[in-house]
Amino acid sequence: MSSSSASPGPGSPASGAPGSGALGWPDYLRRLEYSGPLEPTVECLRALTSAHLLAVPYEMLDSLDGGLPTLDRAEAFDRVVRRRRGGTCLEATPLFGEFLRGLGFEVKLVAGQMWRVGGDWWPHWDHLVIVVEAQDESWLVDVGFLMLSPLEPLRIADEPQRQGGWQFRVIEEGGYRTLLRAGADGIWSPVYRFADQHLEVTDYAWIIDFHLGIDDSPLAGTVLCSRGVPDGKLVVMGDNFLRARGGRLELEFLADATDAERALAQVLHGHPHLLAGAVAAWEKARANRRETRRKLI
Repeated sequence: MSSSSASPGPGSPASGAPGSGALGWPDYLRRLEYSGPLEPTVECLRALTSAHLLAVPYEMLDSLDGGLPTLDRAEAFDRVVRRRRGGTCLEATPLFGEFLRGLGFEVKLVAGQMWRVGGDWWPHWDHLVIVVEAQDESWLVDVGFLMLSPLEPLRIADEPQRQGGWQFRVIEEGGYRTLLRAGADGIWSPVYRFADQHLEVTDYAWIIDFHLGIDDSPLAGTVLCSRGVPDGKLVVMGDNFLRARGGRLELEFLADATDAERALAQVLHGHPHLLAGAVAAWEKARANRRETRRKLI
């Protein structure tokens, strides 16, 4: 048999991947650094989700220069896979959902509403997560959230599930399923709540236009970047570096570009081609904030 007609062996990335089509799923698996089994089981779902969270950061570093998240699946694939960029929930989550669906999972893309630090719900449902059916159970999967969310698929049930020093569970509250998280202190707090209805691209296209029109949107000039680690998440939010690891939160103020570069290098580990642009974006965002404050005085 010639090499051109040889079939991949069992368990190789291409052997169980969705049809090659235009997106090239074997390249997607290489981006995730995943070479394990590909089948619609909970074990496979857990391995793929963890691989995605560890390999693909959350980032929208070009927003200060007018770059917007893309809703086109082929463009999202090019961004995340071929250009080795990160993605937001508008890009990484639908892409991952499409891949899982091709493996035989039953997948719903649903809207989420985030809980704010101030103690109330963000007024709009502008986050996206997926609900996956596997082995007769429903699982919450989130590969596109800036802050700490489940590190692997979470069974949708009101029972604490420990992941990397954190506990998560899903409760019914106010007519919605609500994700709760607790750290080493054992205090439960909301992360977000999510809906039931499956969404198509046309159902969430409004999100980008909405964010372009509000003052506190990340599209308006804040550097937001994060990456999953085995026991939590590393997050840069403007002048703050949050390390959520092993059930504990540590917050550091980034005083200057040197601090920012150190923090961003940790968040963008494995993506050195993004670091210089990330630091430049951080400096630009800080200069913009200073100019804004100067005008208000």
